[in-house]
Amino acid sequence: MIWAAAVLIACLLALGMWVVVRLRTPIPTAALTPSRTPTQSKVPIAVPQSSRAELANNLVTERLWKLAFAAPAEAQMFEPAQAKIRDAVAAALQSDSPDPKYFPRRPTLMPQLMRAVDDQRTATDKLSRIIAHDPVLTSDVLRLANSALYRTSPVPIETIQRAIVVLGVDALRGLVATAMLQPVFRATRTNFPRFPRTLWERTERAARAAEMYAIKTQPQDRFEAQLVILLSALGPLVVYGAALDMYARHPEVVPNPTLMVALTAALGPQVSMRIARNWETSPRLVAAIERSSVEELTMALCVGELLGSLSLLKTQNVITSDEGLATANDVGLPDAIIAPIWERLTTAE
Repeated sequence: MIWAAAVLIACLLALGMWVVVRLRTPIPTAALTPSRTPTQSKVPIAVPQSSRAELANNLVTERLWKLAFAAPAEAQMFEPAQAKIRDAVAAALQSDSPDPKYFPRRPTLMPQLMRAVDDQRTATDKLSRIIAHDPVLTSDVLRLANSALYRTSPVPIETIQRAIVVLGVDALRGLVATAMLQPVFRATRTNFPRFPRTLWERTERAARAAEMYAIKTQPQDRFEAQLVILLSALGPLVVYGAALDMYARHPEVVPNPTLMVALTAALGPQVSMRIARNWETSPRLVAAIERSSVEELTMALCVGELLGSLSLLKTQNVITSDEGLATANDVGLPDAIIAPIWERLTTAE
């Protein structure tokens, strides 16, 4: 067991160092658009579509995290003290008995929410009762329902009953799940406070994009597409918290933004998978977070995160709207499906 854990940690750290090497040169805007010459970076077209989407998603996400942590354009070589922090974070999060303070608890109402649409005849009443038990949850759900990402009418949605009529039970279930997890992402740290805010905004956008993608490709999975985005976002947040905790234990070591990016990229997906299992989510959701190529939700996850990150980079004037849409098209995503999603995300600014 110890040997296997050591190998796993070594692999994760190797992946982290790969990310660090990539960060030595900032990703130019051109790298986010379709390549037209052999010398430009381009997602290979010979690999499966989900793999191409995942690769593009990883590159764009790396760029977004770099902005969130204000990492320098030129990656810094890690000093021994930083390497010790890196190793401590990996060991803490990969331990057979990890410190529970790093891992968020499953929301109390989440199991009820998962069962809320088992019977479509009672789904409306069940959802209404779940939301009514928590005034804060009610407020957050209505705020989301009236946001530019979801609002389809100039008439505001002022009650849960109205939200059900306008949005439908399936869409509202996703909003409830999103509202349940939002408090976890509220920044309480003084170091790199921009990261959890950026992560949450990407998560909101990605959840909406994944839902809209699922409606077009596998409508029965629209809620699961939203939920897998939310679960996938928890891993990077946990890594962020664990890394800052390790730095707090060693105040003589200045937090390194490049290391934060590398750790988040290397360990985030693995931690998300661990949380999904601990929360006893469905095997399909776990498989999607593992990026299984045979699970349909994997594509919804990659597409949602890719479009969420691209739209957020567009709002920060890192790329143009045309460049973002071209990137999505270049990995093989049909314009007829992606264009309406992109328009929704970019008009929500």
